[in-house]
Amino acid sequence: MRPRNRTSLLGPLARARFQKAGMLTSLTLVLAASVVAPTAVAAQTVSDSGPAAHEYTGGTDCKPHKHRSAAVPETTDKCKGATGATGPRGATGATGATGATGTPGQNGATGATGATGATGADGATGATGAQGATGPAACTDIDASQDSNNFEVRAVLSGSNPTRAYAGIRDLTGDTLDPFLWTDLSTHPNYPQNACGISIVQHGLGSAPEGDVRVDVVTTAGQVYETQCAVVLSDRTLNCANNAWILVNRQPAPGAVNGGTVVR
Repeated sequence: MRPRNRTSLLGPLARARFQKAGMLTSLTLVLAASVVAPTAVAAQTVSDSGPAAHEYTGGTDCKPHKHRSAAVPETTDKCKGATGATGPRGATGATGATGATGTPGQNGATGATGATGATGADGATGATGAQGATGPAACTDIDASQDSNNFEVRAVLSGSNPTRAYAGIRDLTGDTLDPFLWTDLSTHPNYPQNACGISIVQHGLGSAPEGDVRVDVVTTAGQVYETQCAVVLSDRTLNCANNAWILVNRQPAPGAVNGGTVVR
């Protein structure tokens, strides 16, 4: 069979069906008559079917270089050939540019407080610190006075911050020495807590209206305080009552000559 040069009045689909019907009729007649040998039948089949698979049917549905095989189902595209094999994978393209940084997200909620860790080992002992300044020295002092053979008086200062001042008297009229009798003067009003030296002096009996014994102390700041006691001759005791300590007037002053600091 050779290509037709005329334009068919039938469309491509009608012509294909017509050709298939003709070919099947010829094969049926040949096999029924047993005239044609199997090789002839095969040749006839090849001869009839070969050109039909590549026949250009014309018309407006396909371009001239497109062909349709008669074996392709009618539901397929009449102009599209079989799908070719998948080609090899192409080379990996270059990495694209990095995109812009996104907006930071909101801060997450604060997590729960973790469990308390184990107590750490004790650190090494630190270096010994420098020696501190020497504190004030303990003020201890004593003084005595005896103007007659009937008694004697003494004053004692002892302790530190505050010191304590004592006045004592002893009877000398007996065949043996009597013990001293002491009175704590540091409990009297206005006693200077920083007293650091002490003295005691007697007056003629009955000559001083304030008393017969005067006790003085000097403080670490150089101030002089005094108080007085009376001597009770009946039992050789001191009556200091609750006499207050007062600043003597005047106070010692550097460079003074028959003068000093006036107490206001």
